[in-house]
Amino acid sequence: MRAIFKLQWQRLKREPLLTGSMILMTIVFVMVMGGFNATGQITVPVFFQGDIENKEHWIDELNESTDTFKFVQKDEELALEGVALGEYNYAVRLMKDDYRILMMAENNQMYSLDQVFYQYMSSKNLLSEAAIQVEDPKAFVEQVNESLTEPTLTVNRVIEGEEDSSGYNQQLQTLFGMTLFFSLYTIMFSLGKIALEKQTGTMNRIILSPIKKWQVYLGYMSFSYLLGFVQIVSVILLFKYLFGFEVGDQMQAVLLTVACFVFAIVALSMLVLGLVKNYQQLNAVIPIVSVSMAMIGGAFWPLEIVSNRFILAIAKIDPIAYAMEALQSVTMFGQEISNIYDSLAILVFIGVLCIGVGINLMERRS
Repeated sequence: MRAIFKLQWQRLKREPLLTGSMILMTIVFVMVMGGFNATGQITVPVFFQGDIENKEHWIDELNESTDTFKFVQKDEELALEGVALGEYNYAVRLMKDDYRILMMAENNQMYSLDQVFYQYMSSKNLLSEAAIQVEDPKAFVEQVNESLTEPTLTVNRVIEGEEDSSGYNQQLQTLFGMTLFFSLYTIMFSLGKIALEKQTGTMNRIILSPIKKWQVYLGYMSFSYLLGFVQIVSVILLFKYLFGFEVGDQMQAVLLTVACFVFAIVALSMLVLGLVKNYQQLNAVIPIVSVSMAMIGGAFWPLEIVSNRFILAIAKIDPIAYAMEALQSVTMFGQEISNIYDSLAILVFIGVLCIGVGINLMERRS
């Protein structure tokens, strides 16, 4: 087993392009999609249409209503030009009793932005309708705004078992999603050496050697496991300490989640190896499996915005879905490690099931 394990590392030393390119692509995609805004806020230009007073007050109220977006007042021409050139993802045309969100393409943050303006405009319209029914509307509005500034009663919601958290973070969504996605390629292609050596006949010579068959498989799997684990952890630590991503202080829970996820993917790779007939088929199957798992499991967008029941049902057997859920729970929402035991247990169960079926299929084909 040790000889095979060392052999794989020697191969990696001679051919580091695959692993290096996956790490580099992860960094590039997170840079492009997640950005490096230390506060995690998305800048959204706002321009007004019509006769609106106290525009700065509107901007201040909008910024107070959310931690995800930072609203800045811009001229209409500059705002639209910024969206067209890709400087901003969105621009908002704000009217006295309505709004319009302008964008080049939809993404998951558009729904959050729409919710912010929907709630804000709804409260504005309700206040306007109530002001019409009193003798002095202006004094009524000022009184209500003063009451909202200094409320008589403040209500705080505390959920048992949860700590204070900043909520959903697009940067972490992108970081975890892209890191897990590209690790699929590294792990699956590293285990693809088994299919290649079976096709060339090298595996038969290895099996005829004094080493036991389970030690042969364990040597390959331990190498792929360690390689995938190191890749994921390295990228997360890189963005945490070098680029200031708010991964949080529960690194023990993050590492445990990564460990369970990599085990599940290594086992799933063995299942894929048992289903394909040769190395060429494996090269064709891996991109299909990786992209499908990432899309269904919530690596590219949060599963909360998915409404299709069939997709959500398939996500129940996707390791990425459980890994993303666990990572988001401990980093975005401040939950304890005990709250993610269910997700980790399912990852381990998927791994045990896939590795048993996969090795059985491989033995039947040989």
